[in-house]
Amino acid sequence: CPAQPTPPVYMLSMMFYGMEYPFGYSDGSLSGVMQKWKEYQLQCLKYLYEAPPIVAEGKFCNRTFDNYACWPDGLPGTYVNVSCPWYLPWANTVLHGQVYRFCTPEGTWLLKENSTLPWRNLSECEASDQGTESPGTK
Repeated sequence: CPAQPTPPVYMLSMMFYGMEYPFGYSDGSLSGVMQKWKEYQLQCLKYLYEAPPIVAEGKFCNRTFDNYACWPDGLPGTYVNVSCPWYLPWANTVLHGQVYRFCTPEGTWLLKENSTLPWRNLSECEASDQGTESPGTK
């Protein structure tokens, strides 16, 4: 069984920034944060495996888990949006927020400029005390 990915360090630091007790764990432990993220990851991987294939001819963007959110297949030339991940410590303050990616006309996820990392807009999922810019977004 391959090793499971872990949340990027910047994501964990974002979670703890200004949060006294993330996820309602009274001790604010990193293990509590990791447990919620692992639950989210497992639910996502199950969805990715069980969801029916996209009904589209030709190219499309593949479903994926990018260590932040769970993405369905995307149609070329469209924005794909999903709800803010529920494992975020401030999830209850962004209940109606969405995170976005763009599926290019070629059927590949749009990459950040001069990067091999996919572009995403997670501004609606940020904690209100963290400003408007998140690490890794453009």
